[in-house]
Amino acid sequence: MALFAEGILKLHWDQSVPVNLARIAKGMGIVVVLSEDLEPCARLEISPQNKARLVIGKRQSSIRQRYGVAHAMGHLALHHLRPGGQRLIDVADNFGVDQDSRIDSEANQFALGLLMPSQVLEYCVRDMGMANLQELAELFDVAPILVKQRLADLDIRLHPPLAQPLDPVIDLD
Repeated sequence: MALFAEGILKLHWDQSVPVNLARIAKGMGIVVVLSEDLEPCARLEISPQNKARLVIGKRQSSIRQRYGVAHAMGHLALHHLRPGGQRLIDVADNFGVDQDSRIDSEANQFALGLLMPSQVLEYCVRDMGMANLQELAELFDVAPILVKQRLADLDIRLHPPLAQPLDPVIDLD
């Protein structure tokens, strides 16, 4: 599923980090609207004329919104919905998905690949020496648990520095 995300990135990504999902949605022909009333993170709708519309619930945090949008894009790119259908995207506190649902697992893998392109994540960890989950999460504007999952999927290990910086010595004289 990450390969599908890489294809979407090749077509629509402007190489910015965090990944500009609005630009990608526009490139994919998805109409995106915000809703004050939508309780879940997002709702993906496919009209009978096969036009995609993504409604984003404004009550959710921006990190949940980004994950919900990427997850919904996965359902669309992977053709999980037929014209006239819709799907609610409800992001759990732990960002988990129903692992018993094949299409949710596939959309999750797509979302991780879209939000954290492999070549950028590898560069950050291997070449720049970034070894802090929180720092990587802030860079990609995602939850740390998602970074951890993506690193595991790509078999990338974080290597903390060999020595920890010491606290400065305080002179009491």
